[in-house]
Amino acid sequence: MEHASTGSPARVHDLDSTNGQVVNGNSEQIILYGGKHVMLSYNWNSQALVSKMYQILKDENIPIWFDIQGGMKQNIYESMADGVENAAVVCCFMTPDYEKSENCKLELQYAKKRGKRIIPCILGDKAWKPSSWLGLITAGEQYINLRDESVENICLKTKELIGRIKEQSPTSQLLDEPSYLFELIRLEYKRNSHIERIMNPAKFVSIEQSYINLAIVEMKEQQETEKKLRDAHKNDAIMGTFEQIYGVKTVVDVKDIFNQCNDQTKNVLVLGRAGIGKSTFCQYIAYQWATGAIWP
Repeated sequence: MEHASTGSPARVHDLDSTNGQVVNGNSEQIILYGGKHVMLSYNWNSQALVSKMYQILKDENIPIWFDIQGGMKQNIYESMADGVENAAVVCCFMTPDYEKSENCKLELQYAKKRGKRIIPCILGDKAWKPSSWLGLITAGEQYINLRDESVENICLKTKELIGRIKEQSPTSQLLDEPSYLFELIRLEYKRNSHIERIMNPAKFVSIEQSYINLAIVEMKEQQETEKKLRDAHKNDAIMGTFEQIYGVKTVVDVKDIFNQCNDQTKNVLVLGRAGIGKSTFCQYIAYQWATGAIWP
């Protein structure tokens, strides 16, 4: 995003080579576009290095969102809404652990979805390169190389980072609060792409491989039929199978389950005994919606 600097450009602090402390320098405050901040997105295994970068940026009067410095809340969505929505720039610190992290993936994908400027910083093994989802998001971006964690390189690369931050121009989409919460919910449902086994959660199957044989019955029809059966039996005996109560099942496509709902707010009540597949069915529907397979 576009940044305006009041006064002269910021000067990067030096790090004391013996204890890693920041030696203060003189700089004017850097004002980011729209009064926003720079968000630091990282995996916890990189916290030591990111903390050093944070301290330098902070002492250069750059507004920073850093989770361990008051940015993180109990609710991940609230934290992400604060961190990403109010960010002019998102600096991601890429490592193999970052790429494997579901939370990091959710965070950066959401930043990309919202049109935030992303500055990738690469850490760790010189042979490693981002791939998969991380490679797609950062493709074409110039990485800031932090593989060398020496004091000299950190100072040099932080100066480069500050220059990149100041160069950004505003491109983020203007969505109202319900819209971005909507997108967060969609991304979270997309993460729930598998079903864990109760006895061994380490083993799971894809939600795409699930099959639940459920039937849809309108409430009015259900109530009238069950009332007749109760009146006929006058006891609490089991009334029988679905076919015995309602007749032949009618196949209904998942995307059509709300067709009979006439109200503006559409609801479907899922009933059944424990273990029959109610939760799995709801998870499957939510995943299908999140991926755009139904109700895009």
